[in-house]
Amino acid sequence: MFLSYNSLYSKLQAKTHDTDAATLAAFKQDLNIGLQEAYSRLESEYFYATAADLTVADQASYPRPYCDAQIESIKVTISSVDYIALPFPGSYNQWIALTGGAAASTSDYPTYFYVKRNTYELYPMPATSNYMITLRVKKITKELTEANYTTGTIKTMVNGSTAVVGNTGTAWTTPSVAIAGRFFKIDNDNYWYEISSVTDATNLVLAREFGGTALTAATAAYTIGEGSLLPDAYQHIPVYYALAEYYVGKENLKLAQQYERLWEKGLENLKSYSASAIESCILEEDITIPYAPDWPTGLI
Repeated sequence: MFLSYNSLYSKLQAKTHDTDAATLAAFKQDLNIGLQEAYSRLESEYFYATAADLTVADQASYPRPYCDAQIESIKVTISSVDYIALPFPGSYNQWIALTGGAAASTSDYPTYFYVKRNTYELYPMPATSNYMITLRVKKITKELTEANYTTGTIKTMVNGSTAVVGNTGTAWTTPSVAIAGRFFKIDNDNYWYEISSVTDATNLVLAREFGGTALTAATAAYTIGEGSLLPDAYQHIPVYYALAEYYVGKENLKLAQQYERLWEKGLENLKSYSASAIESCILEEDITIPYAPDWPTGLI
């Protein structure tokens, strides 16, 4: 079951019967800490995306995409064939020894990539411009901050369409609302859809087609909420982390340990679940790993 950020901290307040403003601020912080830990420890496809770039002749270094916390793989597509670049297995000094010098190697077929703080580098450096570079990246996880947004009503939605039309008052372009990237549902439908983009104050676009009952000239209530990248069945587990922290602060070690066990068990179950969903990024049809050239003498 999808749970918005608003639902998560409301759940914490309900479980503890603590609605103090300072406690709520701590709940919100601990929910985000729990989410970050879950993301860092797990390798589910839910946490990955792709980014694209183009080769530039005689250019080895490229900016890292804004959305990545970690580059997992890189491929270069030439004449519909994907060539995989392998992560460089050596140290930074070995990378400099391999790539440095006035006569740096060039080729359209990559062998290695090396990730730096703000850039990634290819070896050999591309010889030709405008070949597609595709990066598989682990997403940067945005801190959740926003309460649910429910202003206005929905006028029109069509089954099989991604378009959502609101009545006057939805105000979806209000800067503080930050609608794009959040999740949307019609309240009497209860299926959540990620929002791809916002066209204007009364029009937005979903990432997937609407599958519910069509609305025409309606005044349907809706909810837009921030949500995590966790699979629906595991949306609740950061609550256990926050409850463990809460009861440590209350010096109730029995309850703190109870929720700590539930938190660890949730992560364990999620890791088992996500392991079966990992998509191999090594070899597929029409993917080639070119022969690695000899490293310079004395490199290893």
